[in-house]
Amino acid sequence: MNTLKISLFAALLSPAISFAQYAPLGAITTWTEGYVVTIENDTIRGKVRVGSLVNDAPASVVVRTADDKKMTLKGEKLRLVSQDIPRFAYATGAIPRERETVVFERVPNPRKDGKTALLERLSHPGKITLYFDANGWKKHSEYTFGQFTIGTNPRDLSFVVVKDQTSARIVKKSTIDDEHEALFGDCPAFVRQFPAATRRDWNRFGEIVEAYNQTCVVGSAVN
Repeated sequence: MNTLKISLFAALLSPAISFAQYAPLGAITTWTEGYVVTIENDTIRGKVRVGSLVNDAPASVVVRTADDKKMTLKGEKLRLVSQDIPRFAYATGAIPRERETVVFERVPNPRKDGKTALLERLSHPGKITLYFDANGWKKHSEYTFGQFTIGTNPRDLSFVVVKDQTSARIVKKSTIDDEHEALFGDCPAFVRQFPAATRRDWNRFGEIVEAYNQTCVVGSAVN
């Protein structure tokens, strides 16, 4: 068994892999700790709440800084919004304890001809990262508070999948096999061990992506 096969097997068994693909929670509209990063790369920390949403993405964000000053920022002026998940939210049992934040990042959105948009990140950041595709989501709520919707069935989701922070595509259950080469084909050793992805792999798509990120990427280079 070669080194990559061992590392791939180990990656798929890793505890981190079990939470490789999150359900969307949505922006938090009440005050919670967090921070935003502007398109000028300025970081502003404090209490953060999302004031308004457009297509499930923050359109305006209010930050109350440590000196109790409030500032309202347009979503189009932000490249990242990070909000701590309130403790009471874990009482539902639907949110893994290791998920501490809801993060929106500005990435290319194929639904907007590649224009950037703030999308909720649903996986660990890596060479390939999964984001919430609001247009491809069938709402299935079991428990709701604020803008959280808990109990989403992952089979109802499609993802915006961003590779190298520049290339973005919509991936869903019916197209996962067609996207395999485009997503993973630059790592022949990974493809030898994972030659295809089928509809049966949809519920573990995040695990496959995380295994690729862990086993094929060393620094900025692909094995």
